[in-house]
Amino acid sequence: MARIHFVFMTCFTLLLVGCITMPETPEILIKNVKDGGIYTEKDIFVVNKPISQIAAVLKNKSAECLQQKVSLTMQDASPGIKLNRKEVHVYTPKVTVKNYHVRLTLQEKVTEGATQLGNPPPDGMYMMVVDAYPIDKNSTRVESYIQSGGRSAFKAVKLWATGKDMSCPNLNQ
Repeated sequence: MARIHFVFMTCFTLLLVGCITMPETPEILIKNVKDGGIYTEKDIFVVNKPISQIAAVLKNKSAECLQQKVSLTMQDASPGIKLNRKEVHVYTPKVTVKNYHVRLTLQEKVTEGATQLGNPPPDGMYMMVVDAYPIDKNSTRVESYIQSGGRSAFKAVKLWATGKDMSCPNLNQ
């Protein structure tokens, strides 16, 4: 019985993985979110701060908080199957500032315990893209897009931009 369950779960997992496109570029991530992709989320909000302040906070806080190496222990909760494996995830943020646009991206690369499918870029698949645009000299529109696993970073960026909380997120969640 346990063998049948294991085969079923393996086939189901492969089917599910085939249905989720892991983003290799920021544009693919944004498209996945806009198309209503599974395990995606977006948030658009306005802050009463100039884009220069948003650029500075994203640069400073992403360098301080999002550049991380996280070890996770993965456990299978299936009856009769005991799997414990360690995975190491490396998170790499990048901030690009242009005249009328600031972009923060967060990439995730699994360096131990699993293999990322597809053609991951050198720093891993994109899990978050944050775009900021000036509305006027004192307000900025912020658009955030995430795919699977970036929820804590996603929430932190909004708190940083609004100035409500400057703490670092726990990327283990």
